[in-house]
Amino acid sequence: MTRGAQDRERWEELYASHARADRPPSSWVLRTVAGLPNELPLVDIAGGTGRHAVPLARLGWRVVLVDIASLAVATARAAEATIDGVIADVANLPLSAGRFGVVLVTNFLDRTIFPELVRLVAPGGFLVYETYTTEHLALVNRGLAHGPTSSEYLLRPGELRELAAPLTVIEYREGEVDDAAGRRCCARLLGQMPGAEAIGQKPEARSQR
Repeated sequence: MTRGAQDRERWEELYASHARADRPPSSWVLRTVAGLPNELPLVDIAGGTGRHAVPLARLGWRVVLVDIASLAVATARAAEATIDGVIADVANLPLSAGRFGVVLVTNFLDRTIFPELVRLVAPGGFLVYETYTTEHLALVNRGLAHGPTSSEYLLRPGELRELAAPLTVIEYREGEVDDAAGRRCCARLLGQMPGAEAIGQKPEARSQR
C-alpha cells in the first residue's frame, strides 16, 4: 500500500470513529479572508470537515474544499451545500493553475507541495497559511495544548516566509495565540502573487512580528 493510500485509510478511520473532532475556526483566518477580494474562488487545502470552508462559504465565497478523506468532504458539503468537494491527496492536486483568488491552508504542513500551492494562486491572488511552529511542542509537553510533536509537521522560525517565495509577504507573524480554536504557537502568513490588478488592489501592508 502506498503512503497516500495509507494516509487516506487512516484519516477515513479517524473521521468514521469521530475521534477527529474539529475545533472552531481560527479567528485570524476568518478575519483575514473576509478582508480580501472574492471575485475568484477560494480553495481550502486539507480542509477536513470544513471548519473554515463552511463559514467562508456562508460569507459568500465560492469555496472548493480538498481533503484526502471522502467522509470529511461529505461532512463539509452536508453542512454547506454550496461547497465544491474534491477528494484528493495533496501530493496530486487535480486543480488548474492560477484558478484561485485565495489558497487557504491551516494546521497542515507538507513542505514539498509549496510550489504547487503557489502555482494555484491567480495573479493578484493570495495564500493564507496558518500552522504550528516548533515552539508549540513546549505547550504540548506541558499538557497545555494538543497538536503534532514531530518536526516534520512543525515550522522552524521564519521557515514559512521562505517556503512561500516568490509571493509578496503582506503579513507574517509567529508566536503564541489563544482564541476559540485553542491555545497554540503558530506562524501566520498572508502572501500575494504579483499582478494585483487582476482581481483587486493589494491590501495595505500590515505590521509584522
